[in-house]
Amino acid sequence: MAKQTVSRTALGAATMRMIEQYQPDETRLFRDSVVKDLVGAPIRLLMQFEAMRRFTIDQSDAITKGIYGAQICRTRYIDDAVQTALAQHVTQLVILGAGLDTRPYRLAGIEQMKVYEVDLPAGQADKKKKIEQRFGKLPGHTTFVAIDFDTQSLESVLASTDFDRSSPAMFIWEGVTQYISENAVRQTLAFTGKSALGSSIVFTYVLKSIIERRSDIPNANRMMDRVAKQAPWVFGLEPSEIKSYLEEFNLSLVVDVGSEDYQEKYLKPLKRDMDIFPGERIVHALVS
Repeated sequence: MAKQTVSRTALGAATMRMIEQYQPDETRLFRDSVVKDLVGAPIRLLMQFEAMRRFTIDQSDAITKGIYGAQICRTRYIDDAVQTALAQHVTQLVILGAGLDTRPYRLAGIEQMKVYEVDLPAGQADKKKKIEQRFGKLPGHTTFVAIDFDTQSLESVLASTDFDRSSPAMFIWEGVTQYISENAVRQTLAFTGKSALGSSIVFTYVLKSIIERRSDIPNANRMMDRVAKQAPWVFGLEPSEIKSYLEEFNLSLVVDVGSEDYQEKYLKPLKRDMDIFPGERIVHALVS
């Protein structure tokens, strides 16, 4: 996956999170005061205008409905999972393919964790510069770890840090697996499955039926055509195979959630009417 496409997809996800910050307090799914400092001045200025925010959402919906809804709901779900890990006194958080993730700088109590941001070095250099500008220095609880998932193993890159394999850790892997090879996914899950008892992983995946162009989701093939020009989707899973797939790596399925779950848990209580793309789901699994 080329560096520029990685940067573009990370920027797109961050822009969606920034748009959510313009929701009224009572209906906003999460608060992210840091993302505006990472997206850059042009986007930050444009997103001040409601017409531009609406245009951005409409542009993504023109490909297939619910991309914005899926992005912000998955952010909220993973935020909640990290907060639960904090409450359970898990002291290590590994963010795989961190991109412009702001959780290490905005979640309450996150400084109690040792956070490892694992990503391509090119993107990390720019992010570190912007974090330093925002806070005056890099927060001491965060370590940046360079990796290319297709050519390096998570085990090898974390070996050069103070990551403690004897202590429980939480791994989050958001919006990445569809872009990398199955071998890279398997290597990463294998490492996670060898972590200390009490460790967990939360990761997103795209339905294999979409990757294989046999999905009945409206405009799924159009979505594949679009991403093929920027950052092709190459790996997917199906909900029916998740449990057995995880068991290969000593991981036990806790929950596999998607658009219907987000509607019930987040949107209906807030009376928000929003499409959510059903082609991406989240898995939460424990080391068994």
